[in-house]
Amino acid sequence: MKTFLYMFRRYRIATLLNLFGLSVAVATFYLFMTQVIYNRTYNHNLNDYEHTYRLEIYGNLFGDNWGCSICRPFATMLRDIPQVKSVVYYSPYVNKTDVKVNNRTITVPIVYMSKPGIEFFTGKLISGSSKSWGTGATAIVNRSNAEKMFGTANAVGKTFEAINNNDGGTIPVTVVGVSEDMPDNCTIPNGMYLCDNESGMTDWSEWSYYVYMRLDNGASPEKVVRGLKQGFMKAHGISPKDEKEFDKQMKFRITSVDDVYFSGLAPQDKGNRSLVDVLTVASVFVLFIALLNLLNFQLSEVPMRMRGVNTRRVMGASVGSLRLKMIMESVLFAFVALLVGVLLVVAFQRSEACMKLVSGDIGFSAHWLLAAVMAASALVVGALAAVVPAFYSTSFAPALVLKGSFGLSPRGRQLRLAIMAVQFCVAFVLAIYIGVMSSQSNYIFNCDYGFNKNEVFYTWLSDEAKAKRETIRTELKKLPFVESVGFAQSAIGTSDQYMGWGRGDDEHQMSLQVLPCDYEYTQTMGLKILEGRNFNEADMKTGAYVLNKAAMQQYKWLAVGDSIGRQNEWGPTSNYLIVGVCNNFKLKSMRNDNSRVAVAFIIFGPDMEQWGDRCNQVFVRVAKGQDKVEAKRRITDVLNRLDASQKYEMNFLDNDLQQTYVEEFRFISQVKFFAIICIIITVIGVFSLTMFETEYRRKEIGIRKVMGSSVGSIVRLFAMRYTVPLVVSFVVAAPVGWWLSMQWLQSFAEHTPLHWWLFPLSFVGVSAVVIVTVVAQSWRVATQNPVESIKTE
Repeated sequence: MKTFLYMFRRYRIATLLNLFGLSVAVATFYLFMTQVIYNRTYNHNLNDYEHTYRLEIYGNLFGDNWGCSICRPFATMLRDIPQVKSVVYYSPYVNKTDVKVNNRTITVPIVYMSKPGIEFFTGKLISGSSKSWGTGATAIVNRSNAEKMFGTANAVGKTFEAINNNDGGTIPVTVVGVSEDMPDNCTIPNGMYLCDNESGMTDWSEWSYYVYMRLDNGASPEKVVRGLKQGFMKAHGISPKDEKEFDKQMKFRITSVDDVYFSGLAPQDKGNRSLVDVLTVASVFVLFIALLNLLNFQLSEVPMRMRGVNTRRVMGASVGSLRLKMIMESVLFAFVALLVGVLLVVAFQRSEACMKLVSGDIGFSAHWLLAAVMAASALVVGALAAVVPAFYSTSFAPALVLKGSFGLSPRGRQLRLAIMAVQFCVAFVLAIYIGVMSSQSNYIFNCDYGFNKNEVFYTWLSDEAKAKRETIRTELKKLPFVESVGFAQSAIGTSDQYMGWGRGDDEHQMSLQVLPCDYEYTQTMGLKILEGRNFNEADMKTGAYVLNKAAMQQYKWLAVGDSIGRQNEWGPTSNYLIVGVCNNFKLKSMRNDNSRVAVAFIIFGPDMEQWGDRCNQVFVRVAKGQDKVEAKRRITDVLNRLDASQKYEMNFLDNDLQQTYVEEFRFISQVKFFAIICIIITVIGVFSLTMFETEYRRKEIGIRKVMGSSVGSIVRLFAMRYTVPLVVSFVVAAPVGWWLSMQWLQSFAEHTPLHWWLFPLSFVGVSAVVIVTVVAQSWRVATQNPVESIKTE
């Protein structure tokens, strides 16, 4: 311990830096592993998740892809399969609605779900029962919404006023049950659960539900899929002899809820197994880097400690006791680093900015087992880092050690430099990886989306505001900077899932992404009309379509001025004229190939009144060059003046596009964080290694200066020692960085090219940090009085 304290006093800065490096590595390991656990346990909170599956279909509405938006007749078929214990479906289109509770208007999300309802996923309710759910005007509400509406989770038997879609009036709704909140890492939405009346259980045209099933213990998923396919073929009159031909057009599969997050099929299914694997490797690797750094630090200390260690051998101390003592000193060092690491995690948790880098709860109480693993890992790193130095220090004859100097032994220098080269490789790989990620982020934000995203504001409208849309449009247009005002169901570009319609038969089948809107929406979004005309106000009385170019190219029988369903025998409902064709645009995220997405903007005619009012969002385009903050304030003032039922807050469309890539951007931030940590640890290692190298060569430096060497030449001498390891490390790291970057880019259907200049830029960046560190440390020794250097040696 005395030797340890002596080394700390003599090399305080290097010791503190290595202590900090290990602390940061330990904290990073814990934080990254909480994210790995968060992703790998997605949906594990669901009742009996091991036997719960989601139905997914290939073909039909989804073309050459898999999809999970299913029509309700499949639920009936699944209920007839013996191995299926229970089936539930719900609408993923969670709409917000205004309800009145004690004269207060509150906006809550609504989820339409079939029986047995939310209990299928939670196992049981907190209070109440679902027995009367669906009988009359009843609802089940999750805990947080119950507290928001009634101030308490004990809301069973309480009532609220809801809008009656049939006549626009209000009806009293009774809460019959309260469910537990679903956690963040769960695909099932929270909200007010209303029972679907199942009137559309024979409707094959409405493909807008997620269907889940629970299988009996020991049931074979393959047999369930086989039974479903046979039931579908029988229902549609497909002969068993045509099964092979049918398989080319449609396939079925059921995916465990343990895996749906990684499927990428639904908007919330944003998980990426490769990214989780990267985080897992990074979590362990950061400890490995810290181990190498601590090992290098202690190897650099060995020449300073060898005489003291071997003097004790001469005085009678055993080799085993000396080795154990050195290892325990390192373990104590690691224990102190562990305590600092715990404090760093606590500080991270209390920082709002830092918490944006992670998901879920990172508290030690939620991850006590991981905290124990973190503690054990830190102590193991401390012990392993001391093993080689402890055995090396006691592997020579004491007399030889007391007469010689081991500071500049070729084998020791080569080992320390080899360890440093491994850290250089990691730094180069991460620098390349970060460069590619930053390039993709820039591409996401700045590429051509095909519509105006930079000058558009939007927000949800209350039911009261929807009834006075034309007044809102007129008042907003009085603002001098407002160019256009439109209304629609959805904002384009902000999701991977929109309402889908499958229409037609035989050779005239169509699959369309359908967006209900009003006559000024496409103009507000800045979509260009390539053929025909744009919507006009007269279309509101008859109904009309504007299709994108991709739809016209895929379904060549369609023509501007013609009825969209003439060849398909749609029938009268929604069979309106195609009035125009707009340019292709990025409807979905760049995880999809948007050039192949067929889109239909539709204005509902009078014959679709039963579908309800779908234009529940307002979109406002302002002139370029305007003060967006001031424009946002004035638009908000108009809405709040016209509708006092809620407090409005406008959203920036370009800012909300970022939410579409929230998982990717969080991963990019995490990798950047990891890279910075690794580079910091590497710089600490370079600093320590250079400090000890200059210490060993202090007399040589003094003699060189006496003989006429300049400070610059001495600094170059040390800097050049790192040139070859840097070049060799980059040659090894470049192909690894290229491969990792390409693997990540493949998760996007549309991505930036892998620019060649990122590689030399990464080399220059990392090398500059290393060389500056070496120069700064060697400059300090080179500028000292040579007489003092020679004398102290």
